[in-house]
Amino acid sequence: AQYLDIVLEESDRMAALVGQLLELSRLDRGDPLRRETFDLGDLVRAVWSPLSLQLARKNLTLELDLPLCTIGGDRDKLREAVENLASNALRHCTPGGQIQVRLTRENGEIRLSVRNDGPAIAPEDLAHLFEPFYRGDRSRSRDQGGSGLGLAIAQAAAQAHGGRCTAENLPNGPSFTILLPDRP
Repeated sequence: AQYLDIVLEESDRMAALVGQLLELSRLDRGDPLRRETFDLGDLVRAVWSPLSLQLARKNLTLELDLPLCTIGGDRDKLREAVENLASNALRHCTPGGQIQVRLTRENGEIRLSVRNDGPAIAPEDLAHLFEPFYRGDRSRSRDQGGSGLGLAIAQAAAQAHGGRCTAENLPNGPSFTILLPDRP
C-alpha cells in the first residue's frame, strides 16, 4: 500500500507536469484566445479566495488593492497566469509575512503586481526567471515545490495578450508584475 501511494503521487505529479507543458506549448504556438470582457479584479479575488487556508498555515497577511478593471482577454489564460504568481508568492513568502496584490492602470497599461515578504532574488537570476524549467533557488528540490514552468506560463499568457511579465527586488521582497495593454 505504501508503494502504491508513492506511485500514485508520482503519477499525479507527472500528469500535472504534462498538463503544464501542453499549456505552455499552446501559448507558444499562438493558439487563438477566447476573448471576453470581464473585471480583472474579480478574477484575482477568485484566485486568492480559496487560498485562505494556505495563508493561515504560514500566518501570512494578504493585502488586496483591486479596483474595478475591465479588460478584454482570455479569462482562463489570465487566471492561470495569476494562479502561478499566487502560488509563487505563497511558496516564497517568509512565514508571518505579507503578500500585497495591486491592480493599477497607468501609461496605457494594466499592471497586476504581486509582492511578497521574503528573500531577494539573486540579480543573475532575475533575467532568467520566466524561462521554462529555470529555478533560481538551486538548493530547492522538486518536493519543495515547482516544476519551473509556472512563471514561463505566466509570461506566455501575458505575451499572448500583447503584454509581458517582469520581476524586481523591492526593499521588503520580490515583486512580480503582469503588464497588459489597456485596450478592449
